[in-house]
Amino acid sequence: MTKWEPSVRQAWKSLSEAGLVEMRPDELSQKIQEVKHVVIVRLSELLQIKNDVEERESAAYSLATLKRIETTLRENAPKPATPDPAV
Repeated sequence: MTKWEPSVRQAWKSLSEAGLVEMRPDELSQKIQEVKHVVIVRLSELLQIKNDVEERESAAYSLATLKRIETTLRENAPKPATPDPAV
């Protein structure tokens, strides 16, 4: 067992418990959009509060992570079939 296996297993367990593993890509994209909206609203509130730097950084990190997931989903999405000109 590598040093990463327990954390990878824990990550998959968390994703599965959250219902994200079996989700269709379009459903997952929609869920990401909803979560991003919630985080952006909260980050906007935090920017008005001068003393909560830790939560502000956490929210910003969360947005960056969601963006990376979104990008990965888009890059790995099945490409539409192009029509065969010979047919």
